[in-house]
Amino acid sequence: MVLDNIRGIGELTLKGLIATQAPNLFKGVLNELLRREDITVDKVITMVEKNQPLWDQLPSDITHSLRRAAEHVTDVPWLTVEWFIEAIKTQHPALASLFLGWRKARNWLGRQIEAIKKELYE
Repeated sequence: MVLDNIRGIGELTLKGLIATQAPNLFKGVLNELLRREDITVDKVITMVEKNQPLWDQLPSDITHSLRRAAEHVTDVPWLTVEWFIEAIKTQHPALASLFLGWRKARNWLGRQIEAIKKELYE
């Protein structure tokens, strides 16, 4: 019984730690994805102009990882356009500037974030 209680506390602590650190962890994943997939301003402009869904462009290993993460992080109120721009501005300043300076791109990004949340949480 004591062991079960300790295990339960450990699981809650781990879930709390994951939830607390989720924005930082996701920031790292996001920046690595942008680098690895060579996401450039030109590529994003094309996606925005064609209104291409971002989720469909993500590699299967990333979508799988996001689905697994969503099992542990059940609430992502921090995942917003503003958070996204802030998360990428140091490593991908040109992309951050694109979203800051082009309303159509910013609106597209907002729709993509909401679509990803829906994909993961509904």
